[in-house]
Amino acid sequence: MVIALAVSAAAVVGVLVWWLRRAPRRAGETEGRPELPARWGWDARLAPEARIAFMEGLRACSDDTGPVRAGREQGVLATDDPPRLVSLHLLADLFAARGEEGLHDPEGTLTELIAKCAAVEQPGVLHLRTDWLAGMVDGMDQSHFAEAVRGVVGPERAAGVGTCTVDDRIGALWLTIAAAPADGPVPEQPAPEQPAPEQPAPKRPASEPAERPASGRAGEPVSEEAWGEAANTLMLDLSRILERYREARGEQPGATAEALLRTVVPHEIAGGGSGVTWAYPPSPRQHRIALMAATSPEPR
Repeated sequence: MVIALAVSAAAVVGVLVWWLRRAPRRAGETEGRPELPARWGWDARLAPEARIAFMEGLRACSDDTGPVRAGREQGVLATDDPPRLVSLHLLADLFAARGEEGLHDPEGTLTELIAKCAAVEQPGVLHLRTDWLAGMVDGMDQSHFAEAVRGVVGPERAAGVGTCTVDDRIGALWLTIAAAPADGPVPEQPAPEQPAPEQPAPKRPASEPAERPASGRAGEPVSEEAWGEAANTLMLDLSRILERYREARGEQPGATAEALLRTVVPHEIAGGGSGVTWAYPPSPRQHRIALMAATSPEPR
């Protein structure tokens, strides 16, 4: 029992260290040109040969319409059984740590890693429910409630918001915050009543091209000046949003559904509770944009 508790504690500590210290970084070049250039922030975490193996394993494990779906542009993998959202940034880091094992058996390694990530809710992993809304709430079924939440935080609500995806089958919404320009202005800090996590991502010097890969390899330290702020994705559990919505309805019986959601959703994002996670630790800019999207009363 003592040994089991020690192992569990070590695993939790490891996850917390990843969440507090990991940030998007670019993998280094080997001698000569990389065979598969990085296209997204999460694949840039891998060395070229590991990137090729990871993509092979990802294609073998996932399908656009199957029970495991990889949203490469958003950096999120969704599973139906059990219903989960898993950060591809997290999976890429774990895959890199497997070294030669991942290169020799990418499908088996990735299948095992997905199962392990899905087993425990942690930063970068969201546990969901297929029965998150039974019946109706304020005349809305699962599909309509999910779309109502999307209408509150969708890309038309704030500058800097990219793709917004909802999956009412597993009760999830994920919202991508676009990458920051390499020479863009330093973002304003969020208001004190809506604090952001204190992990601002380093900025690449304005003189350095955005597409330039950094030196180093996945799993090794990379200079903070070598990369800019990549896109990030906020993940929300709609069952938690629904719980807060019902509580708010009891307090404000005459309010519209949109008004209640515009109160509930920003509160959840700002609080960062168990129903909220990100593909990787958000910067103040990313957190601020997500809050702006959720609180804006009119489309921009």
